[in-house]
Formats: sequence, structure tokens, C-alpha cells
Amino acid sequence: MIKFFRKIRQNLLSEGKTGKYFKYAIGEIVLVVIGILIALQINNWNENVKKLQQEKIYYCKIKEDLESDKINIKRSLESLNERISSAKRALNNLYDGANKSVILEDYLSAIRSIKFLPSKLAIQDIVSSGKLENFKNANLKDAIIQHYTDLDGALNRIVANNKDIGKYIYEYNLSDFGIHQLSLYENDFGIELLEKMPNVDWNNDKNNLIYKQFQDHMSISIIVSAREKQILNQVLSSAENLISELEYFCK
Repeated sequence: MIKFFRKIRQNLLSEGKTGKYFKYAIGEIVLVVIGILIALQINNWNENVKKLQQEKIYYCKIKEDLESDKINIKRSLESLNERISSAKRALNNLYDGANKSVILEDYLSAIRSIKFLPSKLAIQDIVSSGKLENFKNANLKDAIIQHYTDLDGALNRIVANNKDIGKYIYEYNLSDFGIHQLSLYENDFGIELLEKMPNVDWNNDKNNLIYKQFQDHMSISIIVSAREKQILNQVLSSAENLISELEYFCK
């Protein structure tokens, strides 16, 4: 093609058609410039297509993380329901004058639960790589940012609230409390040692400090668990709404 254009220019010069030569040369330059602009436009279009495809992939990865979060939140909610039930059972047994061993059977379940740990691999990858700024869908980008901002706030509140449950553990005189008498630990302590350790019936004395501490401990466990359920349900609702918005891009 280049040889063809060169031949035309040489013929025009050899024929003395200088004016036509310059016009042709200018036209050739314009044609080259147009070709370059078209090539750049095609390249930009290809780059935009790649970015949109990458954006779609990230949307789908976020959706996968949110689907995993839904499963883990529901598991945590079930665990919190069990914690509340155990704490209520422990209080009822305390007030009904049950044996200490019966009361303590619910103790560990009343202070433990399965913690919700979110899946954040996709959003962390997007943020660390700076790809979030390239997302074209502004509304969806804002929804994603808002969800994960609210999620971090929710997790911080849950951690802070659960400190109220944990602090009671260290306020007990554990030997008098009788945690060693739980069947779970019988083999670890051994019969010989258990027979030598204290066996204080604090549960029969409403004025006993441990009785009061235990009563408060179980009450705060119910309150904190109920609040955590409320927070997790809010996170669950937000995740479900965001999944619905992402569904269109991941079909």
C-alpha cells in the first residue's frame, strides 16, 4: 500500500504536476491521521470492554462473598438463639433452686456463640488494587461502599458488646464458682483432684457475691445476644439487597 502511494507521488512529480502533488500529499497525510485516530478509537473501545468485563467479574466475586456471608450470619443467629436459651435456662434453674451442677451445665453455652466472620476477599482485592475507582456504575459502587462501611461498624459494635459478657468470667472466684465440676472437665482434673477442690453452694444463697455475679452474667448474655441478633439481621438485609442489585451482572 505504501509503495502504491509512493508510485503515485513519483508519477505526479515526473509529470510536473506539483500542485496536484502537494494536494495529494496533504490528502495522504489526512488519510494517515484518520487511520491513526480510528486505530486509537478501536484500542480505547477494546480497553473499555476489558474494563467492563473486569468490573463484571468483580461484581460476581462480591456476590459470592455476600452469599457466603448470608450462610455464616444465619449460622451465627442460630448460635445466638442457643446462647439466649441456655442463659434463660440457667437463670430459671437458679431461681428454682436447682443443684449447682444443673445450673452450670448451661453456663458455657450461655457465654459462647459462633462469631460471624465476613468474607471480604473480593472487596479487599478491589480496594488494594485501586480498581474501585474505575467502576462505571456509580450507584452500585456507592451501594457496595456503603454496605462494607456499615459492615465494619456492625462488627465493631458486636465486639464491643461481647466484652461485657467476657469481663464477668474474670470477676468470679473460679474455684468457688465450681467450673471444675462441669462434666466436660472431669477427666482433665481427675477424681482425686476434684475431691480436694472447693464445692461451694453459692446457688443457695441470694446474698452470695457469686450468685449475684452469675445472675448479672446470664442477664447481660441475653441482652447482648439479642442486640447482636438485631445487628446481624441488619447486615443480612443489606447483603440480600446488594445481592439483588448484583444479580443482573452475574447471569
